[in-house]
Amino acid sequence: MQHILLVSNNTQHQALLEKAIDRENCSIVVVIKTGAQLDAELRSRAIDMVVMDLDDNGEAELESVRQIIENRPLPIVMFVRQGNRESAANATAAGVSAYVVDGLQVDRVAPILAAAVTRFQETRSLREELERTKASLEQRKIIERAKGLLMQQRGCSEEEAYSALRKLAMQRNKRLAEIATSVIDAASLIK
Repeated sequence: MQHILLVSNNTQHQALLEKAIDRENCSIVVVIKTGAQLDAELRSRAIDMVVMDLDDNGEAELESVRQIIENRPLPIVMFVRQGNRESAANATAAGVSAYVVDGLQVDRVAPILAAAVTRFQETRSLREELERTKASLEQRKIIERAKGLLMQQRGCSEEEAYSALRKLAMQRNKRLAEIATSVIDAASLIK
């Protein structure tokens, strides 16, 4: 069961959203009127998704979205009554998972929520993969630098330098990048 925080200052829309969300066996944990309360509510409650029903997405709402994504990433669905390409682009850039203009209909809410969760999970997975790739690249750079130092100091080939790093990593039961960092640190002390 998903626990949803609903931001809505329109009682008619709020009732429609509550009906649609209830149909999906989700639970609305709390309803707030403005995005200003958002941070406090997210800190004090177990929330799985944020659904925002707004006249338009102003800068204050987008800043709230940015803070959510930065501090506690969650799927965010934004229903707005008025919008354009620029506001949609701004909302997406801020981290909104689904942005719907003038489309609040009970039978459409469930697929929108499902798409938002899927998009959020895919985006999170891509970000994690990107971080792993960056870390791997950084480790490769460190290993290459350590190999270069060993080649220079020992007058050995690249293969011999790599073998020496690998052998030391196995002997000390450490990762190759950790040993390479130690070699670089030691070389900087000698200079």
